[in-house]
Amino acid sequence: MNRFLKSILKCSALIVALAFLLVPIGITRGAFQRTTLSQVKRADELFARNCARCHGADGSGDTPLGHLYKAPDFTDSDWWKKNSSISTTRNLRSIITRGKAGMPAFGKKLSASEINLLIRRVRRFRPKS
Repeated sequence: MNRFLKSILKCSALIVALAFLLVPIGITRGAFQRTTLSQVKRADELFARNCARCHGADGSGDTPLGHLYKAPDFTDSDWWKKNSSISTTRNLRSIITRGKAGMPAFGKKLSASEINLLIRRVRRFRPKS
């Protein structure tokens, strides 16, 4: 009987320990989702403030400045296929940071995390295949 009680206590302790481990994971996931939603909103704001003037709010590049500077149409799946070499994270980060052709550099104006948010924002324009 003593062995039986010990095994029940061990199992109970294990269940309690697992519960303590799993509860924080659930809380963290909820916080992560809220952070993700706020990051999406922040990326939208950054794009609207810094990029939409040329690239358009919808990412099509169909603006007077977009036509002048030949801004790409981020909603065009063919553009993504033709420019797969420059649409990598590293290359997009470099273009946003240093500028390219008529596009100004944002490396001194935006933080690295803001540039990463813009990269994610630009990728959201990409049509689903």
